[in-house]
Amino acid sequence: MKLITAVALLALMLTSCATKNTEFAIIKGQFTGEKNGREIHLCKVEHGETSKVAVTSLGSDGRFGFAYAVEEPGLYVINVMWDKSLRAVKKDHNLKRIYLEKGTELEIKISDGSYQLLKCNSPKNDLLSEWNTQIDSVFSYSHGFSYNILDYTNFFPVLPEFVEQGNTFKNKINTGDQSFDELLNLMVETDLNLAALNFIYTPRGQHPERKDYPDYYDYILNERAPQSKRLLELPAGYDYTRLYTMFAVLSSPDKPSRSQWNKVAIEMIPEPLLKGYYGLNNIDRFKAYDDAYLEYKELITPYLSTEYLKNKVNEFEMTIRKFEKGAEAFDFAGKDINGKEHRLSDYKGKLVYVDVWATWCGPCKAQIPALKELEKKFHGQPVTFLSISVDKMKDQKKWIDFVKSEHLEGIQLMADKAFDSDVAKAYGINAIPRFMLFDKEGKIVTIDAPRPSDEKISDLLKQYL
Repeated sequence: MKLITAVALLALMLTSCATKNTEFAIIKGQFTGEKNGREIHLCKVEHGETSKVAVTSLGSDGRFGFAYAVEEPGLYVINVMWDKSLRAVKKDHNLKRIYLEKGTELEIKISDGSYQLLKCNSPKNDLLSEWNTQIDSVFSYSHGFSYNILDYTNFFPVLPEFVEQGNTFKNKINTGDQSFDELLNLMVETDLNLAALNFIYTPRGQHPERKDYPDYYDYILNERAPQSKRLLELPAGYDYTRLYTMFAVLSSPDKPSRSQWNKVAIEMIPEPLLKGYYGLNNIDRFKAYDDAYLEYKELITPYLSTEYLKNKVNEFEMTIRKFEKGAEAFDFAGKDINGKEHRLSDYKGKLVYVDVWATWCGPCKAQIPALKELEKKFHGQPVTFLSISVDKMKDQKKWIDFVKSEHLEGIQLMADKAFDSDVAKAYGINAIPRFMLFDKEGKIVTIDAPRPSDEKISDLLKQYL
């Protein structure tokens, strides 16, 4: 009787496990190549990009696997990473895309830059794998000098062939799952459009003029504005939205000023939800809770239609409130060309307009003529113009020579540790040029002030004088 009971219990357990396993997707893999320091990430596609949901290390023979509990069917990406820096390998186009449902079983073979589907119980993944392989050759052209040094004279002649191949592939998409077929069709279209746009915005030996663009770019501009919410189900869905808006704004007859760019860009996006994602993904350029940020927030708030978007904006806002208007400034220091140290607090009693720059920064140097004109305009008034370079110390002589040869006025200082200097760390500076304004009491007006070339800076200085 005990034996019969035990056998029955075991059968019940096995039945239960078998039923439970259908809730999981099973991925078995073999990695070939250098294994030291590698780990494999399973990334879920959500909000138009990928987010890591599982990590596994490689076995000594390169084998790895995942058993992942799938809640809703969707796209995932498998990435090979270095476990220390957690960055993708150089030649990975982010195309190890798979479609997981409850009960999906896959067996794959991958290396740093290749991917092969060996076995699966899912015709959807057979089809997706075929497209991954097909578009990979297009991305090798389109994704910049990390992959090749080809320019538009190489890419533009073959673009129509790639587009035709994509259209031919679409005729194969008929799995019987309407939702998946719709998503894969959108992926094919988006991949091709993304490749075309990415090509013109990555470094090349030579770049085309607008008149050199094939007709396909007019098709993208006029017919393929981001208008499907399902772009958020694609790994590069937001990336396409970003590049499309850039292309559309730059293609407009009257290019907007820097301060109007985002307003015009949002108008180029037909889908309100995607407008909200554009607003969220461009919010990190603001470094202070000031009038400029509040103006931008007013612009995007009507499109923050989900709790995710609202919460993300609130989370970001918490990171900039420490720099809000009226807060005490961080008293950073730097040395002039004679080695004398100056501190921000040395200039209390005057407005201080700070320029954080470097001699290697083209956009920074482009602002110098406007900065000189601004200095002339406010000459004799209680305004100090303080420029602090984040050049590396090994380039100190280059900086000194530049200051002298360009006859730079105002207070010219050099920070001691480039982007690790206290001024950069205190004010979250990871990109330049950055302009900041402090009032006569040494308090923050804004740590993301208008550039000298922006007429708004004159009005701001007059307001605080």
